[in-house]
Amino acid sequence: MSVSVSDESSPHMHVPMPDATQHGGIEPSTAGAGISATSAVAAASGASRLMRHTSLMRDKSLSFNQHRESLAATRIPETDEPVPAIHVENCVPVFEVGYWMNFGNFSSVREQHGKYKDHVRTLSVWNLPVESAYGADVAACLQLGWPQVTHVSLEYSTWEPEPNKYSIAWHRILCESPAFPKLADYRVWQMLPARLEVFSIHKFRTAQERNQATDIIAQVPELLAPTAAVQQFYEHRCRYLEHVVMSMDSMNKAETYTKYKYLTLALATPVLAPRTLTIVNCRLKHVRAILNCIDRNALGLPTVELQYQPGRLELGQGLQHLHLKMTSLYDELTGLPISAARFPGLSSLIIEHSPALDNSLADGEKFGQLWEGRWAGLKRLQLPFLSDQHAALVVKFMPGLEILSVVPAAGFEAGDEYPDQLGAATVVKLATQMPQLRHMEVRSALRLRGKRPFNMADQVSQALRRPPAVARPDVKLFAAPLVHMDFVSLVRLLTWLPGVEQLEFMLPDQHAQAVGGRVAGEPAHNLEGLLWTEERAKFAEAFALKPHALQAVIVTGYHPDLHSSSVTEFLRLFPDLESLAFTGIGREDHANIDQLAGVLTALNPDLDVAII
Repeated sequence: MSVSVSDESSPHMHVPMPDATQHGGIEPSTAGAGISATSAVAAASGASRLMRHTSLMRDKSLSFNQHRESLAATRIPETDEPVPAIHVENCVPVFEVGYWMNFGNFSSVREQHGKYKDHVRTLSVWNLPVESAYGADVAACLQLGWPQVTHVSLEYSTWEPEPNKYSIAWHRILCESPAFPKLADYRVWQMLPARLEVFSIHKFRTAQERNQATDIIAQVPELLAPTAAVQQFYEHRCRYLEHVVMSMDSMNKAETYTKYKYLTLALATPVLAPRTLTIVNCRLKHVRAILNCIDRNALGLPTVELQYQPGRLELGQGLQHLHLKMTSLYDELTGLPISAARFPGLSSLIIEHSPALDNSLADGEKFGQLWEGRWAGLKRLQLPFLSDQHAALVVKFMPGLEILSVVPAAGFEAGDEYPDQLGAATVVKLATQMPQLRHMEVRSALRLRGKRPFNMADQVSQALRRPPAVARPDVKLFAAPLVHMDFVSLVRLLTWLPGVEQLEFMLPDQHAQAVGGRVAGEPAHNLEGLLWTEERAKFAEAFALKPHALQAVIVTGYHPDLHSSSVTEFLRLFPDLESLAFTGIGREDHANIDQLAGVLTALNPDLDVAII
């Protein structure tokens, strides 16, 4: 079998906070789907076609060819003619309303609807000014009925901070009419003031909670509902709003007030109560201003009607996922003011950071208030960097973590912008000692304080000389693509992580300076000699009755040493291994890996060897 080459990103295990996409400065991360406002306008050479558009749902169990073949025999009921070719992306057919509106107005949409209504899974409306006559046409399009559609994306541009009569009508049709019997959720991109809202049709709220929210809104029409229609829409938000994405860049005075009012309602009151909040292009001054606005009741919210107390520490009682995309984590005033006391209900906290080259973090940065209290319910944590000191605080204050990710900004994985020390012993300790952990990824290079990253393979092995107290079978993914590990280190680590199904690591550089132990020029794989023989025997004995769970390995780098017969012995320790992928490969090594793939697949035809 020849090696396959893919230009897709490596297949990291995903958590239920799926795809982040880019559009207009907003990148949502929300359960079940990702969207993009990019659409391709394709000519329909004689036959009408659905437009290619990034789908809201990724169905990895269905290939493009399988989907195309499944529709080959399908015929239009009215004419008994074959359905024309359907363009899909991610195996989900998408109907782009905006294209057909511009192509032939609503009559064109109605004509295409008859052909595709039983095949479309995603309905997309993009780049339409809501104040124009298109607003009524879109409402008519929605009312046509889309029996198989599960996701709807509405993107419109408006200068109004609140919805007008057209967009309110869209919401009512989606949730209250029988036109979408299978609709799971829909999302609305409002370009000004740079906000995305996702409404879940199946959001569970008790009748008491819904009535309470409706009563609250009815009591404060002067603040929230200048018209009866907008008041009705706020009631709609109370019932269905699931996820909010807000962009904080390029705010003028009016937009700042609108955004701060909105975020105050989302965080401090039961009015909007989203489960997920993402703030992008965010600076420390924005976070402080939002919290100060809430604490001082700077907007003059009616506290009695909103059940809101100025200065109350706890915020976002219904908030489960908080995602901050920061442009700064530290300034002369304070660090990040996010604490367990303010967000007691969080189960997921993601902090991203793009460091400025001229303003690197101060040494010893502690993420502000992040470590001031115990995060009782936190299950997922993602940080842009981690140090040995931070790791000890993670173990102490976040004992229930199931997912721990260290993901620097692209291009800063091995730079000096994050100066704190992160050693091999710390990584091993986190992987083998956190009781609930099932997913761990460290996508930064290990380093010693004040020094550039070194060859750390010996340190990983040394950290395991004192075995952990117990094995951690719940860890399913261990991804450390910039951590050097030889195969002896891997065997020692996987002995204590028997449930790992996906593994990522970097091959040691046999010509690089090692921190200790290895002599320059010694084989990088470390599969020669008594040490490997002993470790292999121990591993084989430990997993004699039940094989190790490893199914996929992603290796960063390539060495000629991999052609050693000892590598085959290593792979035989994992009978369930299905794929071996290489990344970070220069073009000059493609032929060598192709040759290696031929040897390995000849010995194990079920093994897929690839370059990604």
